[in-house]
Amino acid sequence: MVDNGIDRKIAVILATDVVGYSKHMEVDESKTIKNLRFCEKILNDLIDKFKGRLFNTGGDSFLVEFTSAVSAVECAVEFQKSIQKRNSLEETSVKLEFRIGINSGDVVKEKKNLLGDGVNIASRLEALSQPNGITVSKVIYDFVKGKTEYEFNDLGIQTVKKNQFHAFDLILNKTQIRQIKKSKFKRQFIGSFLFSLVLLIGIISFFSLHKEPIVKSSLGNRISLLILPLELKSDNKDLEFLASGLNDQISITLGTYDELYIFDKTSVEYFTDKKIPAEKLYEQQGVKYLLAGNIQSIEDKSRVTLKLENLKKNKVIWTKSFNFMNKEIFEIQDKISDAVLTEIIPNVMSLSVADEFAKNEFSPKVYLNRLKARVSFEKHSPEGIQEFSELLRINRKLEPNNLYLDVDEAWMLMGEIWFGVSQEYEKNVTKAYELTLKVLKIDPDYPYALSLAQLLERKFLGMKEKACSRLEKMVNITNDPSILSSAGSLARDCGNFKQSLLIFKNIEDKAPHFRLWFKKDFAWTFLISEYLKKIEDFDEAKVFILNQLEKQFQEDGVNEMWLSMLAYIASKEGDIKKAQNYFNQQSKMTNPIDVIWSKKYPDILDENPQFRDNFFKELEKLGMKL
Repeated sequence: MVDNGIDRKIAVILATDVVGYSKHMEVDESKTIKNLRFCEKILNDLIDKFKGRLFNTGGDSFLVEFTSAVSAVECAVEFQKSIQKRNSLEETSVKLEFRIGINSGDVVKEKKNLLGDGVNIASRLEALSQPNGITVSKVIYDFVKGKTEYEFNDLGIQTVKKNQFHAFDLILNKTQIRQIKKSKFKRQFIGSFLFSLVLLIGIISFFSLHKEPIVKSSLGNRISLLILPLELKSDNKDLEFLASGLNDQISITLGTYDELYIFDKTSVEYFTDKKIPAEKLYEQQGVKYLLAGNIQSIEDKSRVTLKLENLKKNKVIWTKSFNFMNKEIFEIQDKISDAVLTEIIPNVMSLSVADEFAKNEFSPKVYLNRLKARVSFEKHSPEGIQEFSELLRINRKLEPNNLYLDVDEAWMLMGEIWFGVSQEYEKNVTKAYELTLKVLKIDPDYPYALSLAQLLERKFLGMKEKACSRLEKMVNITNDPSILSSAGSLARDCGNFKQSLLIFKNIEDKAPHFRLWFKKDFAWTFLISEYLKKIEDFDEAKVFILNQLEKQFQEDGVNEMWLSMLAYIASKEGDIKKAQNYFNQQSKMTNPIDVIWSKKYPDILDENPQFRDNFFKELEKLGMKL
């Protein structure tokens, strides 16, 4: 079980704030706050009316989620009209004005909050908007232009704080028609053009040197899956938005599984452009599974059809259609995402396991339930653990004498502690260890039992020497990156730094798309090894961490860790200004390191107290308080 659960979806985001709020507060704080509360009441009433959800507020700013682009626009229009009407009244002492931006895109759910580019661009559109105005992205414009009577003014491609997007003003009155000065964006446009030209030349050069993508060498033991763009069989161009969003969502969902190799967009485009037949995809590129589909629409009804094909066996192994009303466009994405988790993944993995591995400890039905249980576990929530427990109960009934299910129960017991279901810490740890040893007595080489046993011994039971004795076996019994990554951390904590670095480097070479938590442990090994003089070149650690950060991984709590590592490196090198900048960035994020490492992940550094003290000493210089 790995610590990587990211909940993504496509959402419509409305962002709004008050124009010149600080100046109003300086003039008359009391009246400004009073009038803001009236405006906030108007907004909340309209949010309820148009079935939105307020998910974040910062005093004079508000972020609202909608399931419908039309509803978001209608809400924005009524709000601006209501505010202007209120401002026209003589008794309104402080006349507040608002800017509004609306966008639709990929977001990450974090409890009740939403994060990601979908939210960021909505905020940038709001900043671009005029007082009393509404500015929308092209996605929103394309979706509502045929469904409303509003007029729009095309602002073209705009750049705000490094975000580039195509923007439109919604025209509430003719005085709002504007032309943004081109000079402001001229240099940015030239820079973008030159970058695009260089990129184009690079792409042309790449494909001239590489006639086709080389992927077989990077597959290892992973299951290869190619996801083709959904084919749009409709004149309804609004559904292009759905097709693109679904493709991204499916790729993200499937990409979280270590066992799967998902072909990148460059490879997909190459295969599509060259019209490579299915049999060649398998023979030449090692593509074992192909997921394709289409979207059809008649009037206000649409259908998405997906098909999963086993190219090795040349047969369709799964197909399903999803019928929906066009107004349910966002709800259908969640349904399809659920089907990916509960139907596509089990089909791919169970069949592959049967094909690729001689040893199978479970019947197909039990194995399918275990895959579903894994999905539930990775929700990292009490609800997920309860689902896991119920599936385990079913599997126990189906195979009451299967001792390998004891490992699942052991993971469940630890999950109850980690995700707040149980407070019986000692009882759960003791029971989990007993169950794990029971399985190892029957099968000493079972990798998932070994992995959990050493974790319990190393982190919970004070049996580090016993855990270290399992290292050699863990390295030699499997190629599973998750098991090997645990072995890498074990080697580090046992003082075998060279072996730890070698294990992590091998994973990086063979499974470059493996999950972020592995790369975090890899980075820690670099830094600790350097501090203890176990590696000669500190630059190696620096380059690795910089490269990983540049990939912009987004996992709860991890970006903060990367930034803190960079702050530490900069501080050690004497560049306090850069170090302070990194530290300030992480301190503004959801889980600043003083919370994460003092409460959530204390064990990360406990095995190396000298390095831990040195690390925190550097960060305390920058303002961290424990």
